Amino acid sequence: MNSSLSLFLLLCALQIPGDSGASSNDLVADKPKATEVLILLQEITGRPGSSQEEVQIQQVYIASDRILVEDRSRGLIRILRLDVPEPVLWEISGDLTSYRETTDLARIQKDRRQQEEQLVKRTLELPESERTAILAASHIHLDSDGEIVREIRVEEKDSEGERLGLPVRQVRLFENSRLIADLLIADIETPFSLARFHRASGAFSDEVLVALEKIKGLPLEGTIQVVTATLTHPLSFRILQWDRKEVNSAIFNLPENCQLIEDKPFVHCPVCGQEVEREASAARARKRDGTWYYFDRRSCFQSWRKKRLGEN
Repeated sequence: MNSSLSLFLLLCALQIPGDSGASSNDLVADKPKATEVLILLQEITGRPGSSQEEVQIQQVYIASDRILVEDRSRGLIRILRLDVPEPVLWEISGDLTSYRETTDLARIQKDRRQQEEQLVKRTLELPESERTAILAASHIHLDSDGEIVREIRVEEKDSEGERLGLPVRQVRLFENSRLIADLLIADIETPFSLARFHRASGAFSDEVLVALEKIKGLPLEGTIQVVTATLTHPLSFRILQWDRKEVNSAIFNLPENCQLIEDKPFVHCPVCGQEVEREASAARARKRDGTWYYFDRRSCFQSWRKKRLGEN
C-alpha cells in the first residue's frame, strides 16, 4: 500500500514531544522512536449518528498496545492508549487545538448492564411465559441464580473466497443467540486487536472482546452489531488497503498545546429541554462531531431516534 500520512500525523510525528497538555492521567509523552505499525485504510457504514448508507473513510494505525483512528469524514482523531497505568481514549479535534478524554472505557457497557438488570426486575411479577418471551426478545439469558450471563458461541468456516488477493475464512460470533460479529478473516498477523478499540468505544461486552481476541488473523470485511443501552445497530467495514511501516511513536501522543475540554456536569435534554446530569442521564447518543446528546427520559431518546430515522 502506498500510504501517505495526513497533515495531522505529519505534525504529530515531527513535533518534539514535551508537555502534551492537561490530562487527568498525567500521561508523559513518549520520546521519539520508530514504532512498527499495521496501517489500514477502511470504509465503514452504519456509524452512530449517520445514515446506514453513508460511507466513511478511516485510516487506522495499530501498534502493540495502542491504536490511532483517523476519521477523515468527520475530521477527528481517536487514540486508544493501553500502555499507561490508566488506559485512556482521546478524541482530538481536526484543528488539533482541543481534545476530550475518556478513562472509564467500560462506561457504555455498564449502562447497558444496568438497563438489563432493571428490565429483569420489572418482569419478575409477570407470568412466566410472558417474562420468558420478553427476556428472549432482549437477548437476556439468566443463570440458575437469576443473574445475567453472556453466552458466547463462535462458528468458523475454513474458506470463503478471497479479499485483497488473500484467502479468507468466515467467523461468526454470537452473544446470547444474537449475531454480534460476522467477519471475513485473512491470515495476517496483527500486533493488537482492533476489537479493543471497538470495546473502548462501547460497542460490545467484555465477554465478546475476550472471544474476538482469541480469533487469529485480520478481519478484512465484516459487520459488527453494536449493542448499548440506547441502541442496537450494525456497523459494517471493508479494508481497502493494508501495509506495515515504521512510524514515529509521537503520532500516538497528544498534539503540542492541545487543550482538554472539560465537559459540564449538567446539560439540557435536546427533546424536552430539561436539565440533565450527564452521569445520571436516562440515555445518550453520539453526535456526528463525536460529542454526545444526553436525554432526561427514555421516551425523550425514543422520540429523538424516531425523528432521526425519519430524516434519514
